[in-house]
Amino acid sequence: MALTFDPDRPLAGEIRVVENALIVPWGEGKRRAMARPAGVFDADGAFCEDAMTWRSSRRPTTVEPDLPSEAEVDREVAGTMLYAGLSYGHFGHALCESLARLWAVDEVTEQIDAIAFIPKNPITWPERSLGMVKVITDQLGDMPRMTAFAKPTRIERLIIAPQAFGVHDLMSGSPEFRAFTDRRLRQRIEPAGPDKIYISRSALFRKRGRYLMEDYIEAKMEAEGYTIFHPQQHDLQTQLATYKAASMIVSTDNSALHLAAFVIDPSCKIAILLRRPGRIFEDFQRQLKWFAGVTPDVVDACTRFWFRAGEKIQYNEVYSLIDFKKTGQALKDAGMIANADWENPTDVEVDGAVKTLEADSETKFDEIFL
Repeated sequence: MALTFDPDRPLAGEIRVVENALIVPWGEGKRRAMARPAGVFDADGAFCEDAMTWRSSRRPTTVEPDLPSEAEVDREVAGTMLYAGLSYGHFGHALCESLARLWAVDEVTEQIDAIAFIPKNPITWPERSLGMVKVITDQLGDMPRMTAFAKPTRIERLIIAPQAFGVHDLMSGSPEFRAFTDRRLRQRIEPAGPDKIYISRSALFRKRGRYLMEDYIEAKMEAEGYTIFHPQQHDLQTQLATYKAASMIVSTDNSALHLAAFVIDPSCKIAILLRRPGRIFEDFQRQLKWFAGVTPDVVDACTRFWFRAGEKIQYNEVYSLIDFKKTGQALKDAGMIANADWENPTDVEVDGAVKTLEADSETKFDEIFL
């Protein structure tokens, strides 16, 4: 099972309207890996494969459920809605997956009464699942209202547009989706902020992965004229304006770069400092290329990793030590800083940093080898 996707292929011609569509947010049926039984059926009971949701072209997040009986249908809703797929509470997934069909708002000529989501997680009041989605869509200008359903619901007219964004190979977006974010973000957001920023993770709560001794990196970047920027401490409008104003951005591989890719100028220089194992950095490279025409410099300098003792290791939540000397030289070679006088800590200093981390978080950390 796979989604056929080509970043150069227009998708507007594949939009269709399903009369008396049935949305099934949670259905009976067999799960497939991360995908749950959920989706849309037409009036004749045929499953709408084009309404399946995907993380990447080979990783569906919904699969065909059993068709509910009419007695199980919660209610019928009049009007025209655009189907949007899953509403995520996690910022990165909401940005990359919950927006993936909203481009159709600018493509259809008929009035859309609402945009219909299904919650990512079970929830009694489905509208509560839209918190993060609304934070993002509020920056898109005039949009139809957002709604969500937690029980099988029949919709008078449901617009189904192909999914045009996601992660991994879907990060390039379709031509229509790139044009949508360009109109609604890059062209609308006014730049406001410092010329050079370092996007830091040092102020995140402990379960968010970060660098060990990140204060050293911050001090070095501040000495180079960079402003230390903590995205979670600012509203989304400020984040967008800050990224658009910057001519240089240094950041770890994190969701802030997904947002920045929608607004930065093609002349912006970006360096990505890897903080975890794997090839997730390729997602950022792909998105920055297709949305902004930017090729970032990628610095892979991780040397050691720690994780909470006794817990299953999550790559996104590891604490990493990077080779400071290698990182400084790489940033200088990329033209991001002027001085590469970065020095690596001693073993005693590293041990002390781990003990401080454990004391501050009241958690034991083990070094792990990946």
